[in-house]
Parts: sequence; structure tokens; C-alpha cells
Amino acid sequence: MAIRIEKTFEVQQPVALVWSFLSDPRKVVTCVPGARITEQVDERNYKGSISVKVGPSVTDYNGEVQIVRSDPQNYEIEMLGKGLDIRGRGSASMKMSGKLKALDEGRTEVTSVSELNVVGILAQMGARVITEVSNIMFGEFTKNLEKRLAAPPDPPDKATEAASKALNAGSLAWEAAKGIFRRES
Repeated sequence: MAIRIEKTFEVQQPVALVWSFLSDPRKVVTCVPGARITEQVDERNYKGSISVKVGPSVTDYNGEVQIVRSDPQNYEIEMLGKGLDIRGRGSASMKMSGKLKALDEGRTEVTSVSELNVVGILAQMGARVITEVSNIMFGEFTKNLEKRLAAPPDPPDKATEAASKALNAGSLAWEAAKGIFRRES
């Protein structure tokens, strides 16, 4: 199942600071609940994992992220990611492009376009539920990003510990269902 997700939001920080953070997967992962970098292969390739709690069970994915293109002068980045469920129940891949734009008063506009391809257990949820779950996860990501950009730098162990807690998709699925029903009413 292929899904395209486009998002634009503003950050109350200058573009250079936002670029420094968002162009470093080791920093970005600290904003994604349940995700962590397990190995930096080289300056453009990383290995990692994400845990998603669905009801009483936890789904774990191992994967790789590659920075395909990075243009610091224009604040543009393209990345590819792919992962496999460690129990063999599915896989996912993502092509993501991001662009930053400096705004007045030291603010930054962030635009991202992601093309997801989901196979297996996640695909069974359907595109509408996956899109709603993605919206909720994106909200969590942007909230965490704002906090991380505004806070003094954490020691690496503390940042990794906070990011590695499993994402509870049970509550995400419930919130996604409520979002779908609100739109249909």
C-alpha cells in the first residue's frame, strides 16, 4: 500500500538552527517516539529500530536510513528509509524530502513530502487509518522538535533514553479512529 503524506509547519527558531538539527538523523530520532539509531555506518547511512506498541503486543522494526541528497545552501534534504518487522510480519519503506524556508522574526517553515510503502500487518489497517496515525505521530514529532530546539543540549545518553520508549499505537489507533469518524459526521 503506497501513501503520500505532505506536511508544512512553522518552528519558532532560526533556519540555521533548525537545519543543523533536522539534517542530523541522530538528533531527529530523539523526536520520534520509540525510534533509535543503533549504528552510524558512515556520514550518510544509519541503522536503527522503532518499537510500536499495539494493544498488549509490541511490533519491532529494524531498518536503515540513507541521506541521498543534502543541500545546506538551499536547506533541502532527501532521505530513504526501509525497515523489516523482526518477526517477519511486514515491511515499510519511505522516501522523504524536506525543505526549510527562513521566515521573518527568526521563524522557520518546514515542508516535508513522504512517500510510504507499507506491506504486511500495518497495511491491513488501511490507508485512512495509517494516514490518521501518521497525523498523530507527526503532531508528537513537531511538539518534541519544538521542545528539543528550545532546550539546552542533552547529554547523548539522556536523549537516546527518552527516544527509545515504545510508541503506543493502541492509543494512536483509537485517536485515528476518532479523527476518521469526526470527518464523516
